[in-house]
Amino acid sequence: MISLDSRIEGHELFLRPSMVKFSGSDSTDIELCGAAYQPLPMFLNRQLIKILEDLGVSDDFFLKLQASAVEQLRNSTLSTLNASKFLAAHSVGEKVRLPWFMKQLIFLNLSFHQDAFMRDVVELSVLVELRELKHRGRILVEDGATLYGIMDETGVLEEGQVFIIMDDKPGMSKVVTGGNLIVTRSPALHPGDVQLVNAVSVPDDSPLMKLSNCICFSQKGERDLPSQLSGGDLDGDLFNVIWDMNARPKMRYDPADYPRQQAIDIGRSVTRDDMTTFFVQFMATDQLGRIATLHKVLADQRKQGTLDYDCLRLASMHSIAVDFSKTGIPVRRELCGESLIIDNSIGRSLEHAQI
Repeated sequence: MISLDSRIEGHELFLRPSMVKFSGSDSTDIELCGAAYQPLPMFLNRQLIKILEDLGVSDDFFLKLQASAVEQLRNSTLSTLNASKFLAAHSVGEKVRLPWFMKQLIFLNLSFHQDAFMRDVVELSVLVELRELKHRGRILVEDGATLYGIMDETGVLEEGQVFIIMDDKPGMSKVVTGGNLIVTRSPALHPGDVQLVNAVSVPDDSPLMKLSNCICFSQKGERDLPSQLSGGDLDGDLFNVIWDMNARPKMRYDPADYPRQQAIDIGRSVTRDDMTTFFVQFMATDQLGRIATLHKVLADQRKQGTLDYDCLRLASMHSIAVDFSKTGIPVRRELCGESLIIDNSIGRSLEHAQI
């Protein structure tokens, strides 16, 4: 993760030892996987909705957001201008400049309703979004954003504080401030994957004011905040921030603290046969999707939701399964032979779940 530091003069790039992945190479090429060109929208999902609900967020918050999302989808079909904005917002037909083409229809006093193809494109796009809304709980949060996370190199932020700066209007930035803002990261299964932070501002001459579309985390404290959010780090992870006053949890839950899994050391150089064997083992023993689905089913059925013991245990297993491809340690080995199905009731829950 590369961030701007206005205190550095000239064209210089400083790397930490952990950022040098291949020490034997003398290449100076930099390949960019992504960049913070603009703040990304913040969408809820079923797992996050359930965690927020279990932490005491009012149902009215979700119902109002859902009603607003449905109304926006309905309005997107009322006019050519609305349809053009909708297609542009969801990146539909950008390669063929479809949103731009629909704007040109306005100047010609034409409506997209008059053309069967254009009408089908808009209606199908709306139906896709409605399906996402219904089955995945993908609901837009207006007072929220998805931002790249970086560390505060200046050391001005205290423990529990963050600095959020985003592009607002062309040439203008907006600093989000407030207490008890929600910060999380996907995938979130453990109730401690949602934490509350204080967003503060910094002096105008601070190097942090030169940044854009990111959230800066404090370097102070016993444990860094990103690692508390689904085991996140600052190597390009995206973090979700919600500053809507109606989304304030009534309780806080301690973040998960899973032991770090040490990768298996075979004691020799890896061969092609080793890679083939591991690929077959990974395909045969990977339980990530099953664990996530089982967690979702149990969280809906159990009285305590995501705070239930079995859900917390599944969240731990999910953390192990996520790292399986890097550590080589599958869930079954970590549980010392215990079955993935914790008890018969969970087995029945998965068997009869309508998913």
